[in-house]
Amino acid sequence: MKVDLSPRIIRRVWQKALYLEQWRLLYAFGDELPASFAGFQPLTPPRDRFWADPHIVHANGRYYIFVEEYLSGAGKGHIAVLEMDEHGNCAEAAKVLDRPWHLSYPFVFAWQGGYFMIPESSSNRTIALYECVEFPYRWRFRMNLMEGVDAVDSTLLRHDGLWWLFTGIAGRAASLPFAQLHLFCADCPVTRAWRPHPLNPLVADSRKGRPAGRLWRDGSELLRPSQDCTKTYGYGFDLNRILRLSPTDYAEETALSVRPDWDASVAATHTFARAGRLTVIDAFFREPRAAYTWNS
Repeated sequence: MKVDLSPRIIRRVWQKALYLEQWRLLYAFGDELPASFAGFQPLTPPRDRFWADPHIVHANGRYYIFVEEYLSGAGKGHIAVLEMDEHGNCAEAAKVLDRPWHLSYPFVFAWQGGYFMIPESSSNRTIALYECVEFPYRWRFRMNLMEGVDAVDSTLLRHDGLWWLFTGIAGRAASLPFAQLHLFCADCPVTRAWRPHPLNPLVADSRKGRPAGRLWRDGSELLRPSQDCTKTYGYGFDLNRILRLSPTDYAEETALSVRPDWDASVAATHTFARAGRLTVIDAFFREPRAAYTWNS
């Protein structure tokens, strides 16, 4: 058997031996988007798991932070939720959705008085829709919006009377995690009749093709978070200002670029979430194991 001893593999083995690596959450409250992430407070999972891909639902004066929870040795992730109040008091994470395949990026949206979720299920080659039975803990499968597709980080937007589906699609599964941005539209979100945009792929650039969170409005501006995968998967993210969005046209420009430069321990950040007064991002921490043990 041939053993891969390339410099990249040797470096990764060395890093894992010397450093604790873990995706965690960082959060802050404020009426406006903070100018810096340096003052964000941590939400640190137990050492045997990580939390990533935060998506927020703000309801009844509380914040529900849906995340991918990945346990060491499990080989796949599931969806969990953390419930937080307006003062930052947070309950323990609770598992809410698990399947035989990997789940991540839990995009949750409200429609017709209920909640729905589109978690990433690319390892099953589907864009699957789940309906909430008891918010936020019980969900049931509703339908596949698409099948036989290598799609990641699907994100919905209601705009100008249509539902828009932004998703990262790879030409083949081996190309993941890198993907190109594709856009589809439909008259309602619970359908298989998604119409592809004539300009697909809208973005075929690893710097900002892959979605990185819910689209949100900052005043009159509509912003689309996207991942920068140039240096590594999920190295950073951008907020892109959408200039034109119609069934025949699309244009955007970069409004803000965020890279992991505010803390020497942070090696990557790839998801942005904001609802109400709460902003949450994820961050990949790489810390010396000796220092972490000493401080534990």
